[in-house]
Amino acid sequence: MTVRKKHAFLRFLYNRLREEHLAWRIMFREEWVSLVVLAFGVVLILLVTRPLPPGTVTLAVGQPGSTYELLGRRYQDYFARAGVTLTLVNTAGSRESIAEADDAGSPINGGFLLGGVAHKGDFPHLVSLGSVQYMPLWFFYRGPPFAGSDAVSYFRGKPIAIGAEGSGTELLLTRILAMRGISIEKSDAENFRRLLHADAAEQLLDGKIEAMAIADGIDSPTIQNLLAHPEIHIFDFAYADAYVKRMPYLEMVTIPRGSLDLVKLDPPNDIHMIASTITLLVEKTMHPALQLLFLQATETISEESDSFFGRTDQFPAYIDKSIPLSPVAERYFSKGAPWLTGVLPFWLVNYIDRMWLLVLGIFAIVLPLFRLVPNYRLFRSRQLISDAYDELKLIEERMYAASSVEQLHYLAERIDALDAELGDVWVSSDETNRFYTMKSALGLVRREISARIETMGARL
Repeated sequence: MTVRKKHAFLRFLYNRLREEHLAWRIMFREEWVSLVVLAFGVVLILLVTRPLPPGTVTLAVGQPGSTYELLGRRYQDYFARAGVTLTLVNTAGSRESIAEADDAGSPINGGFLLGGVAHKGDFPHLVSLGSVQYMPLWFFYRGPPFAGSDAVSYFRGKPIAIGAEGSGTELLLTRILAMRGISIEKSDAENFRRLLHADAAEQLLDGKIEAMAIADGIDSPTIQNLLAHPEIHIFDFAYADAYVKRMPYLEMVTIPRGSLDLVKLDPPNDIHMIASTITLLVEKTMHPALQLLFLQATETISEESDSFFGRTDQFPAYIDKSIPLSPVAERYFSKGAPWLTGVLPFWLVNYIDRMWLLVLGIFAIVLPLFRLVPNYRLFRSRQLISDAYDELKLIEERMYAASSVEQLHYLAERIDALDAELGDVWVSSDETNRFYTMKSALGLVRREISARIETMGARL
């Protein structure tokens, strides 16, 4: 490229940028009302649809060292990778966690609940994001392994820990015992102890109690500690199928023979247990993007977990139906993860998934405007010239229809006003030819009006 051509190109670029700048200044000066309305509409849509979720979430995770807490930590790591801070809060049990989340004045936004503990209508401010994993009910006891058929008689009168008051363990065990005709509220049940899991395990190992019930995962430190003790045994629920028939939110799970220790063939026989599920509940008002993040975290955690009970692809799933399913979860279960998941930030994926119909409508409106803005200088120049031609055509038509000198003088004044108005406007250099063609046409009409005034005046 020669120096002359280079200078010509730079001059051309400078003139085009200068004209574009002038056009934008004119647009903001003359179209400011429309621009303000447009900006207000965009802000209003953003306020109503909430594209950006809060950066922090608080989750109740039950007792320290429990499966709820271990699971909460895995969610915490997943949220951290997405740029969201997940704060974990310990409580006495899963039901207390959910009661805290259901309280409008509580800072807790969600929690884990043992499936089957809640009744319909119990927590009106919460929705379910589905079950996230199995939670088996363990019953550990001291002494020789039980081999009889009447466990009720075997354990009657012995001190047994049944979980903290109001905990999922206590509520689940209460229902199971009620099926066997045992009420923990009656005087003959005075040996039932309501203890935290850690305290119950300590007393069981010290010989202060004879047995304890605990709803917890196999990875829990409390469970692992009890499994490692040679004098502690796992109770085999011989009537597990019957319990599941009566309580459909339960499942029967099995510890296969030798699965705990293949060297020692521990356990020596299959152990039948009953298990509920851990259900994740969150506030109804929780931002949809955060609900989606919980669901994605659940699926990832389920795939990465070496599940002792259940399949790795089984969760999340809507199993315990006592709490209504969140619309976000319902859509996730029916249609899977939204399009562009893993490509864009989670909040943007959720926003597109929620707003795609509105986005299409806005896109249909905005696209023509978007295409117009870079060429506003041409659009405005052409519009000015077209408006001038329309005005000139109207003047010419009235000129032919004029029947008096006064009418012609009025048209001449309109021609002069139009000419003066065009003298103050800015026109893009791309439309210079059309502009001066229009000015020539204006001169022709002006001369025709002057000629008609002279002819009509001579007749008078």
